[in-house]
Amino acid sequence: MNARSGSLAAAVAAAALVLTACSSPTVVSPDAQAPRTVSVSATGQADAVPDAAKAAITIEVTDPASAQQAQADAATAATAVLKALNAAGVADADIATQGINVSPAYNYTSDGGQTLIGYRASQSLTVTLRDLTTAGSTLDSVVAAGGNAARIDSLSPYVTDPTVAANKARAQAVDIAEAQAEQYAQLLGFTLGPVASVSESSSTIAPPPIAYAEDAAASAEKVPTPIEPGTTQVSVTLNVAWSIE
Repeated sequence: MNARSGSLAAAVAAAALVLTACSSPTVVSPDAQAPRTVSVSATGQADAVPDAAKAAITIEVTDPASAQQAQADAATAATAVLKALNAAGVADADIATQGINVSPAYNYTSDGGQTLIGYRASQSLTVTLRDLTTAGSTLDSVVAAGGNAARIDSLSPYVTDPTVAANKARAQAVDIAEAQAEQYAQLLGFTLGPVASVSESSSTIAPPPIAYAEDAAASAEKVPTPIEPGTTQVSVTLNVAWSIE
């Protein structure tokens, strides 16, 4: 065999070794297999009675000639509203100014025209009322202090501490999840092992905002505006996975 033939034979042998190494079968160890699990999703619900509310209040004044005068009148009315809230026991920390606006006010015609009728100034507040039993009388005092400039836009009751209701909803969700998993085990012929994972999501469905009747504050009988909080629903959804033995 000459030197050239020997070199060619060596190259072929080396290529064969490379091909042999690349074509080795892949072996998956049983330890690397993913554990078998059964996963279920269950939702539990519980009712809670709101014990507080958030009120949206607007103070708005229109002056026919002066933006400065409209702003000054709105500030005076807003100050009176704030004093009424404090007198009713509402803390400063529970009162938040959401916006202040001063702008021209127009009347619009059907043909697209507009006529300046003055200048409008407004302030919007969000007030947390932590006692629903006095919320009606507190809002009445706001309307009385602000006069025609004050407007109650909405009142939204809520639960300050939904822990008790959430615990009930969670326990219900666990019971439902366990029943579903056990039924799957019976139907499909396997045995449930320990819980492999669990995750939770929760939500609160509040009652719709309560409309406030402003004429109630002007009633001759001076009866405080009644507030009915309704019921808030707390939901807890669990995603639970059990190992399959």
